[in-house]
Amino acid sequence: MTKKGPLGKAEEFYVEHHCNTSTVEEIAKELDRPKSTIKKKVDTCKKDTVLGTAGSQIARQDGIAIMTENASATSDETNKSQQIAIRAKNCTTGTTK
Repeated sequence: MTKKGPLGKAEEFYVEHHCNTSTVEEIAKELDRPKSTIKKKVDTCKKDTVLGTAGSQIARQDGIAIMTENASATSDETNKSQQIAIRAKNCTTGTTK
């Protein structure tokens, strides 16, 4: 019987380091997880690998660094997700009487 629920940190680490060398089926069998769960994590890993970080997309020459359009978009996307997390963390809800 396969495990249910979200992947643990150790399982995520395993998938991240084996997604390029093993198939989804092999990883799912090794971790005793559903293929669909592993496929989602593998897709996320490959997407992160393709995009990289904003710093890796900056054009550099002796004494200068130029932010490319891709670096700017990646930076904006990262900042938006961080701002949403901060807003949600600082938000208080409740009812008043």
